[in-house]
Amino acid sequence: MKRNLFLAIVSMVLLFSCSKEKDNGNIDVSVIDNMTTIKFERDVIDFRSVEEGERVTGSFKFTNTGDCNLVIYEVNTSCGCTVADYPRGEIAPGESGMISVTYDSDGANGMRITKQVTVNANTKPAKTNLRIIADVH
Repeated sequence: MKRNLFLAIVSMVLLFSCSKEKDNGNIDVSVIDNMTTIKFERDVIDFRSVEEGERVTGSFKFTNTGDCNLVIYEVNTSCGCTVADYPRGEIAPGESGMISVTYDSDGANGMRITKQVTVNANTKPAKTNLRIIADVH
């Protein structure tokens, strides 16, 4: 009985997965048509010397240098000790904005840290990598 039920479930999964329409290879041109470019004033923030346990904040200023509205989908950081805040919504061509990054140095005594901040947006290329660095004492 259990074997028959298992075979029925597997058959249904295969049936439904095969019945989906296949992608015909076309690209959604609306994505390409709405791509823009972004220019950062700097791609590295050097906090220099930081006391262990201190939280430091810096900003990456950027400008939408393209012809379409800029949309930042997400900003990821390389670890939980770094948090980024970024503008939601559309940024018009020629307009500027800031990505604020806060680093918590708790537990990093004696280390030179380098943390990556990855910006995902409707830009070409789609990902922009930024960095923060500090010497924790």
